[in-house]
Amino acid sequence: MEKRKLKEFVTFVPGINPTRAQKQFGKQFINYYDQPSFEADYNNEEVFVEDGAKSKSLSQNNPSLNESDVVISNSLQLATMVGKNNVGKVLSLNFTKIEFDSEQLDKRYFLFLFNAYKDVRRQKERELQGSGPVLRIPLRALGEIIVPVVPLEEQKKIGAIYVETLKLQSKLNKYADLIEQFTSSIIEETLKGK
Repeated sequence: MEKRKLKEFVTFVPGINPTRAQKQFGKQFINYYDQPSFEADYNNEEVFVEDGAKSKSLSQNNPSLNESDVVISNSLQLATMVGKNNVGKVLSLNFTKIEFDSEQLDKRYFLFLFNAYKDVRRQKERELQGSGPVLRIPLRALGEIIVPVVPLEEQKKIGAIYVETLKLQSKLNKYADLIEQFTSSIIEETLKGK
């Protein structure tokens, strides 16, 4: 299996500094992509992926997000795809947008590699820098991460399986919470009745 560096397939575009953004865009209110936005996308609240290069995002001059853009949370070191609810939001410094330079790397396969593939997770852990509770990986180091490259059709299958697994996990977690709430309410009602 061939292995190559991520920088051969993608460009990492850092989010913008909020204080500079207000001056740059001349707006007082900018709708930023934040941690709750990331979590909603990560928990797969309707993620859609276009086929082909049409899904290429806007240029670096326009940092607003399109549906199916891939975004990395710098603090969590996880990646997700932007959903419909977060289109048009602007990335802050806490996030990095991934621009796919070629059609040799499937977006969902990238998500699998970045979030779940053990070898990539080990590489990310080695590159963490900073002090305190939030460690980050420099953009240069992200580009140096080595990933396995399989044929595009295989990448699409792996990526689809990974995304469907995440959706199922999210639903199971919601069901578990509902069962816990239901059980607690029945027990409490039973105790009140005695």
